[in-house]
Amino acid sequence: MEFFETVLQFASMAVTGFGGAIAISGIVDFGEGKSQQAAAKQSEGMTKIVGGGIIITVGMLLVPQLSSLLTV
Repeated sequence: MEFFETVLQFASMAVTGFGGAIAISGIVDFGEGKSQQAAAKQSEGMTKIVGGGIIITVGMLLVPQLSSLLTV
């Protein structure tokens, strides 16, 4: 069981990191849209920021809860 807990810890870190990368990409897109005054690019950036935040939340809160499903 220790192995699965370790795997879930790494999975949690990976999902959280992936969400952070998407959020940072969104910040870059939003800033680029602001500088070019492109509403579509700003909207895309905000969508990525919110999506990245949701993925970060899932990585921090839901992925560690999977260990409770694996216990016998």
